[in-house]
Amino acid sequence: MTMTQNQWWKNHHWRFIQTNLREIDMQDIDAKQYVQDMLSFGATVAMINTSGIIASYPTKLPYHYQSPYLTGDSLKTIIEACHAHDIRVMARTDFSKVRRVIYEQHPDWAFVDTDGQIVDYEGDVHVCINSEYQQTYALEIIRETLTELDVDGIFFNMGGYVSGDYSGRQHGICQCGSCRRRFREMTGNELPRQADLADPVYRSYLMFRRETTTAYNRKVCEFIKSIRPDVLINHDTYTEDSGFIRQESNTAWDRALPHWQYSGSENTKWVRGSFPTFISSNTTVDFIDFPSRHVAVSPWQQALRLYQGLANGGMPDYYLIGRLDNHRDRSGFEPIRQAFQFHARHQELFRDLRADCRTVILAGDHWGGHGDGDMQEFFGLYRALTEAHHLFDVMLLSQVVRQGLAKYQTIILPGCAALAAETATVIDQAVHQGATLISSGLTGRRNERLDELSENALACLRAVKPLAERPARGAYFQLDDHAWTEALRDTDLVTIDGDYFYAEYPADAERYGRLIPPQPYGPPERCYSLYPATDYPAAARLHYGQGTVILLPWQPGRLFQRQGYANTAAFLSDVLGRIAELQPIGGNLPPMVESTLLYRDGEDFRLLCLVNGSGHFGNSFYKPLTLTDLRVQVPLAAKTVRSVTRLSDGEALPFSWQEQRLTIEVDRLEAFDALLIR
Repeated sequence: MTMTQNQWWKNHHWRFIQTNLREIDMQDIDAKQYVQDMLSFGATVAMINTSGIIASYPTKLPYHYQSPYLTGDSLKTIIEACHAHDIRVMARTDFSKVRRVIYEQHPDWAFVDTDGQIVDYEGDVHVCINSEYQQTYALEIIRETLTELDVDGIFFNMGGYVSGDYSGRQHGICQCGSCRRRFREMTGNELPRQADLADPVYRSYLMFRRETTTAYNRKVCEFIKSIRPDVLINHDTYTEDSGFIRQESNTAWDRALPHWQYSGSENTKWVRGSFPTFISSNTTVDFIDFPSRHVAVSPWQQALRLYQGLANGGMPDYYLIGRLDNHRDRSGFEPIRQAFQFHARHQELFRDLRADCRTVILAGDHWGGHGDGDMQEFFGLYRALTEAHHLFDVMLLSQVVRQGLAKYQTIILPGCAALAAETATVIDQAVHQGATLISSGLTGRRNERLDELSENALACLRAVKPLAERPARGAYFQLDDHAWTEALRDTDLVTIDGDYFYAEYPADAERYGRLIPPQPYGPPERCYSLYPATDYPAAARLHYGQGTVILLPWQPGRLFQRQGYANTAAFLSDVLGRIAELQPIGGNLPPMVESTLLYRDGEDFRLLCLVNGSGHFGNSFYKPLTLTDLRVQVPLAAKTVRSVTRLSDGEALPFSWQEQRLTIEVDRLEAFDALLIR
């Protein structure tokens, strides 16, 4: 990895707005108006469509479809106007499709489904990442874009293997000649025709996708730097030691409920935890879904996403279809503007912040809530941590070897079935040296190629011998001993749904709760236990080296995310607080207030952020309630505390400091606030 000298993004305050321009927006676009609209939000970075599917500037390339709507101000004029007001410009590109007329000249560029058909969506034909178009011709379009336009950065939309269309239809595994040839060269096999993890050829295909995508991304980044070393590239972890990674908080008509209410927080956490030198630019997507691009989601849902990003060390980012001046649903503008302006008032303070925590939850690589691993188990454990006010990071499993785990005292693995050997080694070393590992569901049963293993990838879990996996609906955990419970003190049972993973435990394992096998649950006259409680636990604690492993042989996170019952939340609270002995932020904060603690390397302040999520009700997001008379108790390893200042109004808040525990009296909390601790 190299580092360019002109890393302009390191000294540029980052407030990003993407105007995802339709081709007709270029008919009457006015550069002065465009900049005025950006300035009204306090934006410092603008993203504008430039090239790929459509050339929004006069192109000289024969297979780069020329927009027929270039009658307004030119991109060059718009970029110059932005630069005059210190607004950096990102070029938005998309090489996933070409116009039908271009496909007809190069049919070999197209994605081909298992029926031998192309995907023609409204006259745009899907092209394959392995085709000559993406591998070679796209680079010429990039070259022209970066030499003709004085852009500061570049973003690639819908990169990689795109098998779905805008209507949500999935078209399967590409069967084009380029894919067939390359897969045969790399693996010696013919392409699989359907997704089936039991098929070793399909598992090879998943690795093929990963390896070819990584190689392509590296090639493109190195090509760009050879032309314009000053250009910032989204997610360029290949040629730079810093940069930006952009994610989305969005919704979709057909996405399974509940809404992931921590989207803004979680997206920001995984970037800052996995790539700490990179800007996390998590965008709040204005519209409901592709078929409803012109109607906005709740204004307060958008504000919540933005404040969640700020609270976790990220930068504000907003994305809408079209331009700001002709947008037809402006309902979100004011709350979004307020969030941007809050950041602008405190921009120096919010630069380069990291989470002050000793707990990390690991996750498979994912984007937009979809990816490797058991995402529902991850979401549920994420909720449990957040709503009990634990301080924690998120790190992608793919970055564990690179980042290490030495700073963490507690590591959480939520149903991560597939682990690379190198990743497992780093986790084992951390536990052996004194860390606590909390593992739920099926963890470490497969390698990174998704092949089943004869023994667990984690040495710290090999003393537990798997026996069987069985449905557990109708089963319970019986709590004979309440010494380890606090939240569960008034119940003797924990409910379970989904599967239970039976195993043989070493003799010295400490067990919590006893499994009562599935019992009759109807009719009422027969709803009583027919089978006694067993020795199979709800949780087990084992020792490994100087550390501890807490194993949850079921999926409480998945159950909590799906149903949200207090019984499950109480179980997870006691696992985290009583068995693992994590120390959360205390006081009287309600569960719907997210709390984070941020710091900057080399400086002695802390920033306590409070995000008010009380407006989330059912599937809706309303204006959050004003919360009053809050007391916040922060575990803080500091020598002394001199002052606590609320950023929203500059008011000094009353506090007390005793035995490395800071108690702050907060008289009111609106949608968001940050408390500066010195």
